[in-house]
Amino acid sequence: MKSPPRPHLPSLVPPAPLPQRQLSMAFESPVLQGLSPSERTSAISQLAILLLQAAGVHQTGVDDGEH
Repeated sequence: MKSPPRPHLPSLVPPAPLPQRQLSMAFESPVLQGLSPSERTSAISQLAILLLQAAGVHQTGVDDGEH
């Protein structure tokens, strides 16, 4: 008894890696230039926290400057 022919399966080749991209952001935009120094510092700190959270880094507390 002859078995039915096996279907031809394509070889499992991983996809080619995508080139890495780096985000370039200007922190001296006109919007930030109109802020007071304390407002600008706060806005940049909040943006940095948001970017870290988007990258999956969880902030555990206030940065004490010791790394």
